[in-house]
Amino acid sequence: MNDMGMLNRQRARAADRSASGVQYTAKDFQLEVLDRLEEMQALAAGLEESWEKKLEAIKEQRLLKFDSRTLVAMGAIALSIVGFAVQDARNAARQDSDLESTKARVLRLEQIAATNTEARIRTEVQLGELRDGQEEIKSMIQAHDRESNKTSKRESVR
Repeated sequence: MNDMGMLNRQRARAADRSASGVQYTAKDFQLEVLDRLEEMQALAAGLEESWEKKLEAIKEQRLLKFDSRTLVAMGAIALSIVGFAVQDARNAARQDSDLESTKARVLRLEQIAATNTEARIRTEVQLGELRDGQEEIKSMIQAHDRESNKTSKRESVR
């Protein structure tokens, strides 16, 4: 659009000069250059504005794409962290229950060991008492046998 406006102005000026027969002066040249500079400046400003709008649109599109990718990545990371936390909690709970059951087993084994020790001591005491009783019975049998032998010898002597 600006190009068309610039061409129309130049044609209008050329037509004015040739119709009026006025000579082209330095002042006319300067005015024409200033007009062209103004038109170029307006064109450059319009292009710059258009360019900025296009860049902003591209940035928004990229940001939207980047944001969705970022959200997906963050979601995946969050799911991974939650998975690790849940797995860690399960492992900790399993370890805690294993420790408690092991403590209970150890306590039960200690009780069994104490009971077995007491039973072993009682058994040893009873065995000692039995040995003593056996020795006593042996002595009584030997004493009885001696008495029997003495009486049988007296009867045979008579």
